[in-house]
Amino acid sequence: MIPISYAVKGAQHAHGLATYKAARVPSLEVQGNLLDLLMFFVKDHLGCVSEAAHVTRWSHVAVVPSTKSRPGQHPLRTLIGDRMGLPWVDLSVNPQIPSDTREFRADWFKVLSRDVDGGRVLLIDDTWTTGSRIQSVAYALKQAGAQRAAAVVLGRHANPGWDAWKPVLGAIKDQPFRLDSCLVHKH
Repeated sequence: MIPISYAVKGAQHAHGLATYKAARVPSLEVQGNLLDLLMFFVKDHLGCVSEAAHVTRWSHVAVVPSTKSRPGQHPLRTLIGDRMGLPWVDLSVNPQIPSDTREFRADWFKVLSRDVDGGRVLLIDDTWTTGSRIQSVAYALKQAGAQRAAAVVLGRHANPGWDAWKPVLGAIKDQPFRLDSCLVHKH
């Protein structure tokens, strides 16, 4: 999992990630900003992600499905459209697993696409809180025959009220966000 940025609770990026898929009319500006962030990151750092994941060429792309019984296509997949230039992997959610589960579940997701055998799947998610959903999707992909799966996440959830986050947030509080580097960037 490679986060593009922290999404600090109460700050602008966290707010955008929470509202871009709102049931009421979502902000087109927020959606555009998130799409731009992802596409600039992919343009500049997909090579970094590929190298870290030991992937020469991605064969598929997938969005981690919503577990809240949202009707229709996931809003992030709608935003991305065909911009990745890769076939989409269709996934379904096991409705028997509560949406607030915060642990890995081998039976949480099912791969519906038939052509993932030997595939190298780039997962995209909006928010990483515990990582349990991404890990569960990656497991389902591997069970369906995918060779590799790696994830790019728009925002790593950070709660300044939790003691474990205080040293991290303290260390970055005066650092501006920079898109010219990433977690696995090779200088």
